[in-house]
Parts: sequence; structure tokens; C-alpha cells
Amino acid sequence: MNIEFHYYLLNVICRYAGFNEEQARIISYSSQFVDYNLVTYTIDTPERSYHTVPTQNYGFWSPETPRRVYIPFHFVPGETDYPGAARIDGRTNRLNTTPNSPAAKQILIAALKSRDLYRIGIALHTFADTWAHQNFSGIRESWNSCDESSIIPPIGHAQVLKAPDLLSARWEDPRLAPPYRNVDNRTRAFAAARKIYKYLCTFNRRSFDDVDVVMDSLQAKLGPPGREAPMEERILDLTIEESIERFDRTDWVREAIPSAEIADDSEAARGYDKILWLKDEVLYRSKLVKKRPVPARPGFYSSHFYRFNEAAKAQLDAAYEVLPSELLASV
Repeated sequence: MNIEFHYYLLNVICRYAGFNEEQARIISYSSQFVDYNLVTYTIDTPERSYHTVPTQNYGFWSPETPRRVYIPFHFVPGETDYPGAARIDGRTNRLNTTPNSPAAKQILIAALKSRDLYRIGIALHTFADTWAHQNFSGIRESWNSCDESSIIPPIGHAQVLKAPDLLSARWEDPRLAPPYRNVDNRTRAFAAARKIYKYLCTFNRRSFDDVDVVMDSLQAKLGPPGREAPMEERILDLTIEESIERFDRTDWVREAIPSAEIADDSEAARGYDKILWLKDEVLYRSKLVKKRPVPARPGFYSSHFYRFNEAAKAQLDAAYEVLPSELLASV
């Protein structure tokens, strides 16, 4: 799923479930920031050097990326006997992502028990992605191949581009058996939204008897199925109707380190993000260039960015606890 679900719809769901405006912002921002947290930093603080962890990465060639990024944050392995994963070739895969899987639920429940809003937001991103990314795995393998002639490597849903993440998209998955081949993302997204609402109401000790009313309200905000307004228009409507602060991917980073170290939130800067990532991945990790630490702003250890990174590290630990070690060793 993309920003429309991970940030805007989740923000509304949080408020309906009893969180106040600031709490909803932290949860939904953490959820969306998972997809923007590409560049790693070494941050000099008065106490020590602090190293951030990536929660998104384009380095499919690195053996560490599936284990430390794709699987724990975006493609949690699910159930091999999930009916919706039935393929025309009859294959199964222990690394395949399936919705509402036991491992993803355990990661979410651990986050909820921690009562850390940043960790809850990250876990909700991962949990929602089990619906959006179902029937794909977080490694490079033929299982993910949707077009044998494609020059795009078969890792995750790369060969079908953004199709699985667009909330109102309808597309065909040629690998699946006929009953499951035609995919309606909206149906998947609201199945995730329903579960998330119930979890968050339970967290706040509230009844979720109104779940049907809440889902109907959210559906109405998107417009009739098949006749939805463009995504940008839907997001604008949500920000106005629900008084949601617009998402700016630089907010939390700017609070933690000097703004000269990061790009702004323009379209050009988002492309620059990928350039920064490539520099980080190819030059720094290959030791061709020594990475320069960045200075911390005052109050770094109380910043959203620091708390997000601590929560991301906690989710990594949680994922390693619930996923079989022999499964991760096979990646």
C-alpha cells in the first residue's frame, strides 16, 4: 500500500479508534515513514555515535536487504496453505506473504504490548502490507516472476510495478489460479482496515461494535467502487474533512539533524533521496568513500526520528523472534 492508506486512511482509523490528534499523527507518520527511510546516518551526539537503520531499500543485490529490510518490514512470510495463494503451477513457498498471517500478527501484538506509538505505526505498515503484498516474497526468486520477458528482477512485486500498492487499482496476477487472478486492491485494503480498527479499539479498551459503520464511512470518502476520484483528490479531501496535517517526509529528520544534510520535500528532492541512497549503498558500503557523520541537533534523544529508529530496531528483533531461524537462513 502507499501513502493514501499508510498515512491518511490510517490517521483517520486511529482517531475513530480513540487516539487523539498527536497520537494518530505519530502512528500514521511512523507507518508511512517506513517507505521513506532509505538513507542510513551515523549521527554524532555528545554521548556517542548513533547509527540509524533503513526500513526501505532498493539494493536487491545485497544479501542483507531481504533479511534486514524486505522481510521484516514489507514481506513477512505467511501460510503455505492460504487459499488465495493458489497458483496455476501448483507451487507453494514458505517465504510467500499472505494476509493476516500469524507472524505478522505476532509482530503487531508485540508492538501493541510495548505501547510504543512509533513501533505500533511501523508494525501496522507491515501488517497492512501482508494484504497488499500477498503472493510475493521479499527475495529475488522465480516465485515473483509475472513476466518472463521482463528485464526487471523478480523481487517482491517489482515486475508489476506499483499495481499492488494503489488503493483503488484493479489488476491481474497471471501466476494465480482463475478464481484469484483478478485483484481488487480496494477489497484487500478494507479487509486490512477492518482488522486494524479492531486491534486499535482493543488497545484503547473500546468496543469495535461500530466497525461496519466506520468502514462504510471510510468507503464513502473514496467514492463508489470503480468510480473513485484520482488519488491526489481523495487525499486532499481527507486532509480537509478530517483536518489531517499533510505528510512531509523531512519533518522528523529535520528535527534530529541539520537541514543542510537532507533534501526538501519537493518532487525533485524525492528523486534526490534515491541518489542519496545510491551514494550510501555503492560508495559508503563499498568503502570507496568514507561516510561523514552528521551532527545531532539538541534534544536528539527525545526526537521523533530517534524514537522511530529505536522502534524499527525493536521490530527487527521481534521479526527475528517470530520467524523460524532456518527460514531466514535460507534467504
